[in-house]
Amino acid sequence: MKNQKENCSEPSLVKNTRRQHMRDSPSAREKLIVVILGIICFVLMYTIVRVVTFIPRTQISEQNKSSLVTKLHKEFHCSCCPKEWFTYSNNCYSLSLEKETLNGSLMSCTTKNSTLLYIDSEEEMKFLMSLPTISWIPVFREGRGHAWKWRNGSIFKLKITDHTPGERNCAVLSSRGIGAESCQIQNTYNCKHKLEN
Repeated sequence: MKNQKENCSEPSLVKNTRRQHMRDSPSAREKLIVVILGIICFVLMYTIVRVVTFIPRTQISEQNKSSLVTKLHKEFHCSCCPKEWFTYSNNCYSLSLEKETLNGSLMSCTTKNSTLLYIDSEEEMKFLMSLPTISWIPVFREGRGHAWKWRNGSIFKLKITDHTPGERNCAVLSSRGIGAESCQIQNTYNCKHKLEN
């Protein structure tokens, strides 16, 4: 009899365990809600990651566009330069194919209401070195061992190459940089005129 009771209670124990298991396991409705919440969570995380990585890229892109616009504005300023002159960085430039001594170049630029080519910055120097001409610049020295100076008397700080012997106390700008040259030799020259803002 006791054995029979144990057998009877065993099925009820199994039933109770099943009921408990069914109560603890999610229903089909609950499973659907979990899947939907999981998808929403994934979409939100994906959106956050995209926003975090996209915003800096957008800001960098905007900064690059802004600097490009500034550069183009410098290169193609809307002020008027004389005919056959070109504009770069708020300056007008004239490339002359005729050759003159340094003094002849200075006078020729003066008659064009401009000055002989001078350099305001390293950026401008790189640009001027890209031009296919050699040009006098208004820089000189009193002799070897003396400082290079602008025509206004201030010290010229950029490097001037001087490997050739002889009196080379004036300077020319070419694609190779700035070099010493005899002031009496005739070279091409470029004139520069600063535009008003």
